[in-house]
Amino acid sequence: MSQGKYQVILDTMPETESRLEILFRQAGDGFMQVEYGREQRALLQDSFRMLAVNDIILAKEIPGLIETVPGIRTNMLHYDPLVISEAELIAAVKEAEDSMPTIDDVVLASRLIHLPIAFEDSETKKAVARYVAEVRPEAPNVIDGYNLEYMAMCNGVSVRECKDMILGTDWFNSGGGFWPGGAFLWPTDPRCAIVVPKYNPPRTWTPEGAVGIGGPCVFTYTTPTGGGYQLFGRTIPVFQFSCTHPLFKDGPFLYRNADRVRFHEVSEKEVVEIYDHVHDKTDYEYQIEQGEIKAKEYIQWYESEEVQTGMQELKAKQAEGTKKAPRL
Repeated sequence: MSQGKYQVILDTMPETESRLEILFRQAGDGFMQVEYGREQRALLQDSFRMLAVNDIILAKEIPGLIETVPGIRTNMLHYDPLVISEAELIAAVKEAEDSMPTIDDVVLASRLIHLPIAFEDSETKKAVARYVAEVRPEAPNVIDGYNLEYMAMCNGVSVRECKDMILGTDWFNSGGGFWPGGAFLWPTDPRCAIVVPKYNPPRTWTPEGAVGIGGPCVFTYTTPTGGGYQLFGRTIPVFQFSCTHPLFKDGPFLYRNADRVRFHEVSEKEVVEIYDHVHDKTDYEYQIEQGEIKAKEYIQWYESEEVQTGMQELKAKQAEGTKKAPRL
């Protein structure tokens, strides 16, 4: 079927040694998507550059640019077409890209947020039980009333090994989205990059604080909502609409772009008690460290023989696990 004169791709920038080809895609009235490469991939190097360029774009305070929504390899630009044209916006992005020629130049401010997590907690188990009762009684991803066994099966590892991988890496926030205050969290250590399919169909209810994974991406649910990620535990509040806790006094969101999350295992009792100290007593102190990510150092570590060998070993286990795990 012919598209006629309508073209989704408005413009491009050629691939260089430091970045993939850049595509400028029409994304609706007043929206444009800047995308690295024509094939989907989830490499943090793309996100590092995307976020660094995003900072340059925002610093320009471009008239007519309303907001940006960075992703792992994309950036959605929301703009007022009555103030700035597509061509002018593309020119501004190209100028920002050209001002940072190599990935070696990228240094991102990156906080390290320590979050407690209770695996297999009662609230997320209730969400799984509700799904079985109301949506899909024979859901193959529900084993012994929960999703962890299925997650482990998909990756060819034990449940304990699956938990250890969740705890064994920092999770990098490529940007907010999907739900207010949410973050798309990706494993910085590819040796811990477990991968699972999403619910089919999705859930109608998920509790606040639930932690799940879809594909290789972890999400901490900010409020009760639907959802399709495989659930494995619950963490403390990462969103507060009332903004009564000191951490949320300037806004309801915990996460910032390029934050890293590091989970540590605690009891469900401790997680529940922290909810009271965040939402009611407002005296809980979040453990947050200031830091940075140097892209050059990360890439050198990522490409090291030790890391690459471990990543390939995990992929081999996942290939075997995928053969055994039931399809959703």
